[in-house]
Amino acid sequence: MTTTDGGPAPPGADARTRARDQGGGVNAARAPRLRTVLALGRVEASLLARSLLVLAGLLAGGAVVWWSLGPAEPLWWNAGWRIGSGQLVLGMAVLAAAQLAAGRARRNAMGDLYASFPATAGTRTLAHLVSLVGAAPASLLLIAAASAVVQLRGPVGAPSIAVLAGGLLLVIAAGAAGVAIGARFPHPLAGVLGALALFLSSGQSHLPWAAGAWLYPWASFSDQLPVLPGPLAGYPPAAAHAVELAGLAALAGIVALAVTVRGARARGRLAAAGIVAVAVTCLAEAVQLRPIPAAGLNHLVSEVADPASAQRCTTASHVRYCLYPGFGRQLPSLEAPVDSVLAHLPARPTQALTVRQVATLSLPDATLTHGHPAWQVSRWDARVQRAPGSDGAAPAAAIYLPVGSWPAAGGQLADAHFDLALAAAGWAVRIPPQAIGTPGGQVFLPCVPLGQAREAIAIWLAILATHPPASELQAGLGTGGGIFGTDVRNTFVRTWNNPGMFDGSVLPPGGGPQYTAAGYLLAHAMTHLPQQRVSHVLTGTWGSWLNWRTTDAQLAAALGIPMPSVSTRVTLPSGKTVTPGPGNGPQAPLCTT
Repeated sequence: MTTTDGGPAPPGADARTRARDQGGGVNAARAPRLRTVLALGRVEASLLARSLLVLAGLLAGGAVVWWSLGPAEPLWWNAGWRIGSGQLVLGMAVLAAAQLAAGRARRNAMGDLYASFPATAGTRTLAHLVSLVGAAPASLLLIAAASAVVQLRGPVGAPSIAVLAGGLLLVIAAGAAGVAIGARFPHPLAGVLGALALFLSSGQSHLPWAAGAWLYPWASFSDQLPVLPGPLAGYPPAAAHAVELAGLAALAGIVALAVTVRGARARGRLAAAGIVAVAVTCLAEAVQLRPIPAAGLNHLVSEVADPASAQRCTTASHVRYCLYPGFGRQLPSLEAPVDSVLAHLPARPTQALTVRQVATLSLPDATLTHGHPAWQVSRWDARVQRAPGSDGAAPAAAIYLPVGSWPAAGGQLADAHFDLALAAAGWAVRIPPQAIGTPGGQVFLPCVPLGQAREAIAIWLAILATHPPASELQAGLGTGGGIFGTDVRNTFVRTWNNPGMFDGSVLPPGGGPQYTAAGYLLAHAMTHLPQQRVSHVLTGTWGSWLNWRTTDAQLAAALGIPMPSVSTRVTLPSGKTVTPGPGNGPQAPLCTT
């Protein structure tokens, strides 16, 4: 039985030993022997490393990292901070486990037994603080596993050692807080409440003072890191934050020792150490509160408002691809669906196509622009508002790709390929890509190519280019007794949502208009015909098929297939079948030229 688990008093224990444990006697103020501290710390560290609570925190932290990274291509200046969010969850578990260990003697009503040991209460508390190295393997494992996943997905940028180290220090600081809580409050509920307080401090939506978001143990999901075109110096202030966490860890350890050490000299030393820890922590916080240099923000705003000034452009197959530095690995994934659409065109448009990355920036933002005069922030905001794609509109020969939204792999990438192919096909058949303002200019709606032959041709080209699963295409018609629809010219029109439409991979949403169910069904029927037959019909009078007045019925007749019928009947949960009428929303405009 170990000394931390309790057991019979060792030979030679007497009243003086008990008095020393309680802080009295001449030996109470002496520093505990290093060998004793290390021996006890080694035992407690082993228990902490094998704790099921810590293991559960490790698994939960990994799940949080996986969820927070999402399906999009990882950006290291964002991914590193998201790994820290998983460390926050692990830190909560370590806090609770450390509190249980530190409060073990009092919780189990074994205070008299522990008082009989040669090791004083202060010695045991110091050993509990040393045992926090047992939480380091779990933290390092989480960093290594998450970093490996990020690297396998082809990230942009490079990891920040300061950010990753900050996550490790967060776990240690949480454990030190657990020891401090357990030294004073042995009940298990105290550790649970401490972990809950740590969790509540991680989200700033419910906390005041947004400008000081980095001062909290770990700011989660209240920043704009996922949409930045590159790392921004001082955002977040990772090095200073790591120093702050180290100071908080030291301060929590000092508080834990102050609860258990009674000697005046020892308390004086702890007070001095506490003053130093507070000073270091405050200095680190002051550094974090420094405004981001105006030069850095000016550069960021320029990258967002004028992407061409910072991007590198490549021309392939007469299509211009413009990407921010570091995103060049996306190029093959972008070229493939576009080139496949172009290969199936009877004739290339005269106007060249540009596929361009864009970045979205929301201003004003207290975490980003604090410390700068209001007039300067207003100027930055005005420039950002004029950035390409900020209003959902795009030139007729441009496709926009928001930073941080292009998927890395899997089904989301396949959907993004279809979305991009459909955007390219819409450009090829001259369907307007931009949203159109309603009367008053308050709402922008995608136009609807109702009854137009070019709509079915665009969908057919995208299907040929990417070969998506039929189930995903069919799902765009609506399921579960409901349908997708919109009002056009006071008529309810059943619509079709293409795969990837709501993933945000391409701007405008869906790469152009709101396609109709009739257009998709006709395109689906076209895929069942020999490709040579369809190409022959389209090539013969290609110009006329691009006219918005040429109907889908005329295309179906030219192909020798019946025009698919579309029902707008909806079965309600009560079993009643109804036909939606107009007036349920604003009237969507008709796509013309």
